[in-house]
Amino acid sequence: MEIKEILNEQRIYAVINKVPILRESEVHLFEELIDLYQPHRILEVGTAIGYSTLLLAQHAAKDGEVVSIELDEVRHEMARYYVGKSVYQDNITLLKGDANEVLYQVEGPFDMVFLDGPKGQYLRQLEIILPKLAPQAVVLADNVLFRGYVRGEKAAPHRYKTIVKRLRDYLDYVENKELFNTTIYPLGDGMSVSIWKGYSNEQTD
Repeated sequence: MEIKEILNEQRIYAVINKVPILRESEVHLFEELIDLYQPHRILEVGTAIGYSTLLLAQHAAKDGEVVSIELDEVRHEMARYYVGKSVYQDNITLLKGDANEVLYQVEGPFDMVFLDGPKGQYLRQLEIILPKLAPQAVVLADNVLFRGYVRGEKAAPHRYKTIVKRLRDYLDYVENKELFNTTIYPLGDGMSVSIWKGYSNEQTD
């Protein structure tokens, strides 16, 4: 099945079943970034139904490999279904489980990471991932401006206060110029692009 058809089918499924996937306004930026950096090994947290997973595989380097983690059983199975229909099925490994546990088990190095799981867990997950990053790895994180509450003037409703505080902590961390060069794009709900300045475990030992 053509990748374009699969992506269209996924978009329809996402609307009907209220599955959050990349917004239309973000897709072009997302594709451009992957095209620009041409990653060989990509780690994704938050597969959902595999929409961004397929975009990552489609625009990565020719030998690109994607490892993606999803907690939700139904979404994981839908991702397996869609990935299985694509030409990229041999380039994609879908893992089911809590990323905060699974991340300790995956082996680096990764030259691109896409954080798109629970927003309040970004910093915790990045800290687990850091030793698995290749030099100059690119870390993308979606929804970092979270409805305008993170960097805007609007006060966050009580139910969002923890998420907003944790996203602010995440942005403070990746905006530390000793660790990353970070750009925040305001498209959609905000996407941050952070270039890692450190080195993988092998080089620091």
